[in-house]
Amino acid sequence: MELSTEVLVVGAGPVGCWLAAELCAAGIRTLVVEAREERAAWSRGFVVHPRTLEIFHSRGAAGPLLATGRRLPTWHFAMGSTRLDFTALPTTFPFVMLYPQAQTEARLEEHLSERGGEVRRGWRAVGLEQFDERAEVRVSADGELRTVTAQFVVGCDGAHSTVREAAGIGFPGNPDTMISPAAHVTLADPPPPERYMQTSEQGLFFAIPLPDGRFVVSTVDHEVMGDITAPWTAETLRASLIRVAGSDFGLRAVERISTIGNSAKQAERYRDGRVLLAGDAAHVHFPMGGQGMNLGIQDAHNLAWRLIAAVRAARKTAGAPVVYDLLDGYEAERRPAGERVLEDVRAQMALVAATGADGAALRDRFEALLSEHPQVNLQYARRLSGIDVRYPMPSSSGGDGDGSADERLGRRVPDLEVQAAGTSVQLYDLLRSTTRPGDFARVVVGDAAPAEHGHEAVTVAVEQVAGPEWALAEGWGMPGTLLVRPDGHVAAITLA
Repeated sequence: MELSTEVLVVGAGPVGCWLAAELCAAGIRTLVVEAREERAAWSRGFVVHPRTLEIFHSRGAAGPLLATGRRLPTWHFAMGSTRLDFTALPTTFPFVMLYPQAQTEARLEEHLSERGGEVRRGWRAVGLEQFDERAEVRVSADGELRTVTAQFVVGCDGAHSTVREAAGIGFPGNPDTMISPAAHVTLADPPPPERYMQTSEQGLFFAIPLPDGRFVVSTVDHEVMGDITAPWTAETLRASLIRVAGSDFGLRAVERISTIGNSAKQAERYRDGRVLLAGDAAHVHFPMGGQGMNLGIQDAHNLAWRLIAAVRAARKTAGAPVVYDLLDGYEAERRPAGERVLEDVRAQMALVAATGADGAALRDRFEALLSEHPQVNLQYARRLSGIDVRYPMPSSSGGDGDGSADERLGRRVPDLEVQAAGTSVQLYDLLRSTTRPGDFARVVVGDAAPAEHGHEAVTVAVEQVAGPEWALAEGWGMPGTLLVRPDGHVAAITLA
């Protein structure tokens, strides 16, 4: 049996569902296949960072998370007790959202369905072949081998990606040298919330409360972390909790224990011909700081508009060459973002794995740095939150100013309070009502004449920017034209 589509997405986790939803909303024929018969019931991730919330909100998808997730105004670096202050971040969402990844996945699959897409479950990609004008993926489903022909194939199929391996893309990096357990448990005597993360000379402990009253608990246990082959059981977990935290917290009903390693790997390239990678298929690391899923969703948001443009170009001119320069921009922008996260995670792992009194002293000194220097604290908060990403853009200028020196260029435009057509409205709502995924927006602020920047764009007129105050202080209220890419980043600025 043969099927044909414009984009084949392999993997229906949060990354694959978000990418497919963007494509479907733009009218791109998209097929999503997933080897698992059912959605994941087990969550390895629990954190939604501010930039991801901004992305969801820009598409009207943040509501369920905001309604039921737990908001934390601070977050940790290397599980230290001196927290990063997210309330100081320049965003509408100055907090971390605790929300189990299994629930995020379910919500994003609903979001995909609302945009006309669906997931074919029990469809396992087993092979791939590329040609000049197409890619063919062999898929096993219901005991039958199918061939899916697509213009583009995106591997969102995790760390052991079949798509990456079939495309011959290497996955270099360091292997596991330490292992930590992660278990869903019941605690009869849980620690108070302010003690959900604890450090000692013996290691580190953290607990994440689940909506049903259970906890996810984990340790970085200096005594046993280097034995990467030893099995973890309820009793070895209890012993580790007592060593690290001084208590087993009334450990009961250990439902499941998995292990998490500290390997850190990144694909040699994010594209090979018509095949692209996103999420864990492109990069993996220890889930310190909860950045993995967020990094992948931000990959998908960057890639989606590029695929939309490539497919639309192919529709206009049959047989036209693929716009590979546009697709290569995905790797040029997202690979450095991935490298930065891997670097941050490695630094955190070096801090948590440092043993004995020397390790404790190192952690104490780093915590003092965060507590005594608010700007350093804010710098790390910006990095972990995802809002600090700035893509390199060609210089643009106009009027009285030089856009090449404008700090807004290449950054994501925040959700501004604007006056448009005499009405107060949020910019993200305005953009959502006037554009669709894949569209550039020419946001004209004040009485400036709309500037042309060589892109087809929907013109959005804004009489003035009313706030918030931090956005005005950063210059977002200045008259002129902002060319906003479909992923929300500013591609060009012309000042009035």
